[in-house]
Amino acid sequence: MRYLREIFDDWLTRAAGINFVLIVALVMFNVFSDLPERYPLFGVINFSMVPILFISGGIIFVLAILKSYE
Repeated sequence: MRYLREIFDDWLTRAAGINFVLIVALVMFNVFSDLPERYPLFGVINFSMVPILFISGGIIFVLAILKSYE
């Protein structure tokens, strides 16, 4: 646990970890659940969250790179 505490000591690394977990959970949900096919509006929201999370991950990555140059 101490090793994880050292890795996630910054808000950017916490945000990147949360973003990664959300992407994996959402993709797994989309693969194994039939709810998005049964409820079209839920499916649109659910499937549109994957590219939004990838874009936010890219923004977090750029912010982390810019912060490392300070």
